[in-house]
Amino acid sequence: MTEIRVTVSRWQTRRPWWRGRRRMPGLVLEIDGYGTTQTYGTRDLDTARAMVLDYLDCVDSPTSRDAVVIWTETGA
Repeated sequence: MTEIRVTVSRWQTRRPWWRGRRRMPGLVLEIDGYGTTQTYGTRDLDTARAMVLDYLDCVDSPTSRDAVVIWTETGA
């Protein structure tokens, strides 16, 4: 089974004034050996997993959907 290592950190920003200036959370996903992507408006790991697999498809490194993702949190 394929193993993907991902370092996760949190980010948060204010939305533009026309969206009520609420905080918009997300995750920064550093995929070991491939690059960085991020989620917008959610910190759900199921969504993050889908983002990682989609990112790998985009960089011409397709991975099976049942690949094991090993999450490492940076604490940020």
